[in-house]
Amino acid sequence: MDSSSVRDILDKTRALVEEHLSTGSLSSRIQAQDQVQKLVWALEQPRDAIMKLAYGPAVTMALKIALDLNIFSVLAPATSPVPLAELAAAKQADPLLVERVLRVLVAKGIVNEPAPAEYLPTAVAKELTQRPSIGVLESLFCEFIPLFRQTPEFLKLTKYRNPEDPLATALQYTYNFNNMDGFTWLCGNPDALRRFNGFMEGQRTDRPHWADWFPVRERVLDHPDLGPETPLIVDIGANRGHDLIGFRQRFPDVPGKLMLEDLPKVIDEVRDAQDLEAAKVETQVFDFFNEIQPIHGARVYYFKHILHDWSDEKASIIIKNLKPAMRPGFSKIIMEEYILADQNAALLSCVTDMAVMAFCSGLERTRRRWDTLLTENGLRVIKYWVPEGDGLGIIEAELAE
Repeated sequence: MDSSSVRDILDKTRALVEEHLSTGSLSSRIQAQDQVQKLVWALEQPRDAIMKLAYGPAVTMALKIALDLNIFSVLAPATSPVPLAELAAAKQADPLLVERVLRVLVAKGIVNEPAPAEYLPTAVAKELTQRPSIGVLESLFCEFIPLFRQTPEFLKLTKYRNPEDPLATALQYTYNFNNMDGFTWLCGNPDALRRFNGFMEGQRTDRPHWADWFPVRERVLDHPDLGPETPLIVDIGANRGHDLIGFRQRFPDVPGKLMLEDLPKVIDEVRDAQDLEAAKVETQVFDFFNEIQPIHGARVYYFKHILHDWSDEKASIIIKNLKPAMRPGFSKIIMEEYILADQNAALLSCVTDMAVMAFCSGLERTRRRWDTLLTENGLRVIKYWVPEGDGLGIIEAELAE
């Protein structure tokens, strides 16, 4: 790239960084990050960029080895440089091996090296002592990297058809099983399930709860028909009920019931959970593919990161099984999902799209695809709500008639 083009990108980068420093807003931070990445690409030789991209899994490998060696837990509390010998001693590892791993992490900016073979943690290194972030790394390394490796071959065998059948995905091809979807497979593999649950917890960490930015009182609570026996929110596929607990913490005294729905195994695990009891969350067994919604007339039927796991055909079944329970003019659906931009979509939502495609034939949808899916199933979008940053948005919808 010529020098004038690089200078132009540099000027834009400087302006966006200054804007972020002055405003502190989430959107300005994301814009500044994107512009910094453009500057990196402008300065990078294309072949060097390709080499670094292709070697990405080696960085993940080094991170996993460092986790196994307890390097981050030793580094995290350090206020002065930690010598290589001390880091190697945590697992009685060969210092040369530990040094080679740390070179990668230093080069990547994950660990600092203020003097030869002496190390200090960065914020990222400290974060890698936290369970949610460990879960993200371990699930991606152990389950998803082998899956990503086989996905191109799987797609070639299918003549590059867009995956839609959850029983015939790259996951079944990679791990050589049939007649079950990915979530059933996880339930039969406790270690993988533990890592995956950590991954899902990690996805939630540091993301704002939807009630922190969505106008809950105006769009949900300010209705004369709400009473103490009204189902206020039915969280469908709620797992451990994190979002319902978070809602109760923010609105402890609002009338109406909070209901958690999931498959029998999940409900058996969470039914007597103390945090659910404290939040007055009731549980209900429900299979959204094979049953009509049993809770009628709720104010909100809430899905978080549910429909992205399924093709339009499967998502349509979920919606059709819900509609008979909805009360016209009162019930609404709130879906917390990525709403991909039609142009220049954010990287996090795009790589998530690749992951759900390979794992369960799911997909992240643009606004136009959400419009099509919901309209064809008798729903009307009230409004799309897109927060600052690159997180999940909200699709607010109701019965079309």
